[in-house]
Amino acid sequence: MTRPPTYRSRPLLAAALLAALLAGAFPAGSAAAANAAAAGNAATAKAPAKKKAKPRRRARTVFYLPRPTGDLQQDLDQLFSQKLGRLGVWGIAVMDLSTDSLVYQYNSDDKFIPASNTKLFTTAAALEKLGPEYTYRTELYACGPVDSAGVLHGDLLVRGSGDPTIGDVRTLMEWADSLKALGVTAVEGDVIGDEGNFTPERLVSMVPRSSNRLVKRKKRLAWQLSGLSFRDNMVLVTVSGGELGKPLRVTTDPPMAVQVRNLSRTLKGGYYTKAKTYKRRNGTSYTRDVRIYRGGTPSVTFNGEVLKVTGTIGQGGSKRFIFMAKEPESHFARILTAVLRTRDIAVAGSPASLRERDLRPDSTSLLYAHNSAPLSEIIKVINKSSHNLYAETLVKTLGSETAGEGSMEQGAAVSRTVAGEMGLGDLDLADGSGLSRQNEVTPLQVVNLLKFMYDQPYWEIFYNSLAVGGIDGTLGGRFSNPALAGRICAKTGSIGGVSALSGYLTANNGKMFAFSILVNRMNRAKLARRIEDYICQILVEYLS
Repeated sequence: MTRPPTYRSRPLLAAALLAALLAGAFPAGSAAAANAAAAGNAATAKAPAKKKAKPRRRARTVFYLPRPTGDLQQDLDQLFSQKLGRLGVWGIAVMDLSTDSLVYQYNSDDKFIPASNTKLFTTAAALEKLGPEYTYRTELYACGPVDSAGVLHGDLLVRGSGDPTIGDVRTLMEWADSLKALGVTAVEGDVIGDEGNFTPERLVSMVPRSSNRLVKRKKRLAWQLSGLSFRDNMVLVTVSGGELGKPLRVTTDPPMAVQVRNLSRTLKGGYYTKAKTYKRRNGTSYTRDVRIYRGGTPSVTFNGEVLKVTGTIGQGGSKRFIFMAKEPESHFARILTAVLRTRDIAVAGSPASLRERDLRPDSTSLLYAHNSAPLSEIIKVINKSSHNLYAETLVKTLGSETAGEGSMEQGAAVSRTVAGEMGLGDLDLADGSGLSRQNEVTPLQVVNLLKFMYDQPYWEIFYNSLAVGGIDGTLGGRFSNPALAGRICAKTGSIGGVSALSGYLTANNGKMFAFSILVNRMNRAKLARRIEDYICQILVEYLS
């Protein structure tokens, strides 16, 4: 039994049937039959593969902000009844501080990730537990006797307590001059950094994409948290062209006592001019011509002790590299060593960390102590500039001062305890900066925190630490309209898929209100901020 022919595809089968029909329709040998056969053969030829159609991009939601009618409740209800759910999950609470009554709320009891609004809880707990006059103290100890010639026979120990504000080389010069005034002329041993009772931890702002599909992959800096830090533990390395054929010039900021392996070479180069646009903090932009130098690509690596420079660059060209200190204590010691040598205090040893040494507490004597600016000034950096390292250092300080352990876990526990004492109920706080997605609070809890701070004697200190709309901080480029500028003092918040704005606003009638706007699962950050600003505009104009 003969099997019928098998066709691999439907198009080929259709073409064969067409050829058979054409052949039966015309007599054999006729011109028409020949043409029909040719048509059938052409039809049976393999048709070119169709290009795969690209999937259509989903159209973005067009969102029109409704024109305010003057009725606050109606305007906000109309706003939230639109397609706002497609932009994320929203929660809002607004409280009249003169009557302690809520004038508007929407999902106010639902939990949200607050992002940097967590800093409100951190700074409030610090003011409550430590007081606005609290200062950090960094101490210099002699680990041995100082002879009549001013030589310290032993190590020089610098012990930190968490001060995040040390970042000016002139401060370390003052320390060196104070040692010289005490008669110290040389250090026979090493310069050793000690982070006190802080535990070594890392502040990582990267969130795995698998945990949130809205987070785009980005390379971000990760800080090492320590009780002894200098200028956010960041190092700026600049390489520039030198003499033709010679190694590149290498400078570090801050200056450090490090070993440099320079395997680079300077090429003959030129440059061309290119217009580049820069954006100001207030949202405006400006353009200026910059020189783009040709020739070579340099490479720099830094492991904390050795700075290795390879590659080439043209004469007149330069490139900057930023590194994070892997061990802040030894990093601080390297900077202090370099400064001591520039101030004519010889250091025979090398920089090191106390983790590598074993010093007996009774073998040290205090030489010098440095006090930081008060907490009332430090929290301005945290809330106005949303400084993550400052915030994490402050929450670790809470753990250090109350539990004897400067860890993020102990500090977050103190923040939760203080929040409970404020009457805020149970909330989830895992860090001090808001980078953690384990932080969860409700808009009502944020507003109640703001109300509690409003009733405290140090409220003005807390209020003045917030960014002012249209004037400074992270709100310098928002609320620039003269009708809104200066009326909104708040803390912003933003991580992948999250936007937040909470603080105080002064309505046109002069009354002050506390508000909190939290957005999660948000996929259009600029539009979310635009809606936040629109809500604040309505509140300022129509609250009475």
